[in-house]
Amino acid sequence: MLLALRLLSLIVGGFTAWRVLDGHMVGTLFKVPDLAVGAAMVLAALIPNKGAAAALVAANAYAFGVFSVALASYLVPSRPVEPLLIAGMAVNLVVILLLFPKMAGGGH
Repeated sequence: MLLALRLLSLIVGGFTAWRVLDGHMVGTLFKVPDLAVGAAMVLAALIPNKGAAAALVAANAYAFGVFSVALASYLVPSRPVEPLLIAGMAVNLVVILLLFPKMAGGGH
């Protein structure tokens, strides 16, 4: 399971950074936070097994926060929401909910 969650984080983090670097992001407000999210998620996916759960939870929690603010920027002016944003947030929640009990000592 940890490998699958690492891959999900790697994909979402890499894709987020790629969208910024490739010029797909129009709004300048989220460029730096999205690059930081991308780097944090990719680095967390590469951490060795002992610290992987905590790193993945922290990186995905940070990403969920950044993505939540981005979601609010869509909802306030009543623009259609980017489906990839919702998918990224869903991945963040899945990783957090599956790894938090393991990180807290409830899993083996």
